Amino acid sequence: MSGIRVSGFSHVAIAVTDLEEARGFYCGVLGFEELPRPDFGVDGLWLRVGDLQLHFIETDVMPIPGPGFPHFALYVQAHAWEDTLAGLVDAGIPFLMGPSERTDFGVSVRAAFVTDPAGNVIELTDVGSLSM
Repeated sequence: MSGIRVSGFSHVAIAVTDLEEARGFYCGVLGFEELPRPDFGVDGLWLRVGDLQLHFIETDVMPIPGPGFPHFALYVQAHAWEDTLAGLVDAGIPFLMGPSERTDFGVSVRAAFVTDPAGNVIELTDVGSLSM
């Protein structure tokens, strides 16, 4: 497909049944660093894993129903954002959520969500690894 350019992973997001237990394991045992997280109206946790991110959302039901979780995020360079979204539209791929914009770590971030043919949720975002 012309115009669609994915450059790598941004983050992986998973659901957990107890955020404090997850924080204890991932930060206390594995040594991951907690990162600031925007208020999405639901409890969650973002961690640094090297120069990448691991995101969590808390739920009573595994897997969590509804759009957004679990998902993986693909990195689209900012200069390729518009062409990539246009390429998806041209390919007939519907958006589950977005495109939208938010602020992460003081930086404006664009995101859009689509599903693959099996129903897996994929976030496309112009935020890359933490080393970028």
